[in-house]
Amino acid sequence: MFEKIYKLLDRIRACTIIVLLGGVIILSLIQIVLRYFTSADLKPFAWGDEVVRLTAIWVAFLAASVGVKKESHLSVEFFLNKFLKPAQVTIAKKAAIIIVIAALAAVTKEGINYTRNSTHTMLQNLPNMSIAWFYASIPVGCALLIMEYLVLLFKKKPQKEGNV
Repeated sequence: MFEKIYKLLDRIRACTIIVLLGGVIILSLIQIVLRYFTSADLKPFAWGDEVVRLTAIWVAFLAASVGVKKESHLSVEFFLNKFLKPAQVTIAKKAAIIIVIAALAAVTKEGINYTRNSTHTMLQNLPNMSIAWFYASIPVGCALLIMEYLVLLFKKKPQKEGNV
């Protein structure tokens, strides 16, 4: 059951990243064209730069969890392997993951509070849109990061070939 939910969330995350990043690219292109390549009558959207910047934050928070999934974030594995025994490396990695999960849980909690507290604050150039929609990227992104770190924490190491 967990695996089905995980795969569904992974697909939703991937599609969301693609759509948001595509939107950032298209809106940025439109802003550039309107700013530099059109007559003085056409001006860039007043809200365009603000939306691009805030949507890029969503992309960054969502994509960070993909980096955890692919284990592509910076790690000190080289030093751990050089100075510790394999069993100690495993313990150090699990301890680091637990510390990261605790920190992400704290950031998630504060992100939820910040999002709740900013629901009545509107964007400067889009007065009908709450800034809370963009602050929500913090708890959502951190929750996805926690999910990926939990998967890493409980992932079983594949057996090496030749071992029975």
